[in-house]
Amino acid sequence: MVRTIGKMSKPPSEKQLQCYAEMAAINKFLKPLIEFVNAGFAAKARGTTKTPYNLALGYNKKYALQGTNPEISINYEKVLLTQGKLPEVLNAAVVLTTQGLSFSWEVPANLAWPRSTDQAMLLAYFPDLQKAVYVLAGASRMKGGDVLPLQPELLTEHIEVYISFVSENRKEISNSTYLGSFHVS
Repeated sequence: MVRTIGKMSKPPSEKQLQCYAEMAAINKFLKPLIEFVNAGFAAKARGTTKTPYNLALGYNKKYALQGTNPEISINYEKVLLTQGKLPEVLNAAVVLTTQGLSFSWEVPANLAWPRSTDQAMLLAYFPDLQKAVYVLAGASRMKGGDVLPLQPELLTEHIEVYISFVSENRKEISNSTYLGSFHVS
């Protein structure tokens, strides 16, 4: 019997259909975030044969998906967009303003160099639009806050919000932190 490349001789199993649906869902979610997750998983990929995107895809496929085919969705609280060993953000908060998203975080009294120069990575994901707005090198950790500007038409959309920190030399990164969502009607 000869098998043709790319052709299946029998219909896919339920398990295969589930896997296909999961891959489609996570790829659809990560597509507008490619630059962000590539920066976010670069340190983790260094020295391996895996790409940053593949590491992000693998992690989020395993931990951030919920449901069964055909009702698969993203659990935004479990999404990880950056992964590393830097200290995570402390007591972060975000507020929706007329200019965009205003982030704040605690600056420890004993914060020393080089952690004081870590830069905020801010991300707003719009599930209904399958679009993201983000900054890869925002304010320093020492500042205690930053603003992610948003176009006025985006202020009324469903928004999922994340923050992390990256070292000034881009070689170290923190795990991303989910800050919640906004659903303005």
